[in-house]
Amino acid sequence: MNQHQVRSFLERYFTAYQARYEENHPAYFRVELPAEVDKDLGNRPFYWTYVERLNLEPQLLSVTFIFDSAAVPPDTQGEEVMFGSPRLLQFFASSQRQGRYIRLYEQTAAEPASGMNRGLSPWLGINCKVSFICDRKKDILLSLGFNLIHGSIIDRFFERMEAKPLSPVMPDYAYTIRPIFSIDSAVERLERHIHHLIDQEDKSWAKDAEERLNFELSLVESFYSEEGQEEEENKGEREDRKKKRMEELRWQYEPRIEINIVNGGIFFLDSSQTQIE
Repeated sequence: MNQHQVRSFLERYFTAYQARYEENHPAYFRVELPAEVDKDLGNRPFYWTYVERLNLEPQLLSVTFIFDSAAVPPDTQGEEVMFGSPRLLQFFASSQRQGRYIRLYEQTAAEPASGMNRGLSPWLGINCKVSFICDRKKDILLSLGFNLIHGSIIDRFFERMEAKPLSPVMPDYAYTIRPIFSIDSAVERLERHIHHLIDQEDKSWAKDAEERLNFELSLVESFYSEEGQEEEENKGEREDRKKKRMEELRWQYEPRIEINIVNGGIFFLDSSQTQIE
């Protein structure tokens, strides 16, 4: 991750919070931390407790983030942010906490003259990771969208959303259509869809892992059988070592599949489009 990518990430982070930039220089920018960011990363827990208990107007922090120290004017002070720096790691963690679930609206063209408001259909979008695990590991990333009106499921949902003008603010002359499916029902159907996709995957990896496991277990069995013939004492200790080793092998080799939701959200998209490009 180079400095251009680091800056781009922070700019997208602050844009999501609609932060106010006080200075914007090629080598740095100065931004007023929104209240949510100040609470999360400002290291002022006692200040925020005081402000909220007394219902006071908060004094937000302004911070300068530097991306090219060689090009910064001499009188400019701030925090240098680069890949691997503690501050950037804090922003990564914050984006995972705060941005795991979102609500966005497609910004449709305003049509005040027609007198017709445009309907926005609700979609549940999720990004998930399917891991096929044994002594080796393969990950598959899925991005799925579920239409909460008619129940259709599409893939590559995140990729499709990147091409759309989305904002956390609902556009003018638009309204949201009441969903037919509940979130719980949509999640259940997406789970069934994911399980169906998993069933279509080649299962030879699991069979091969079982064969490797059985081979390793046979070696352990043989080793402790020979050791037992040479040493009759301490049988209990030997059995404990054998059991522990076999448990370790099973944990390492036994095939399993894990499904983890990375993030998701509700997307209100222009219902006049018959399909999502």
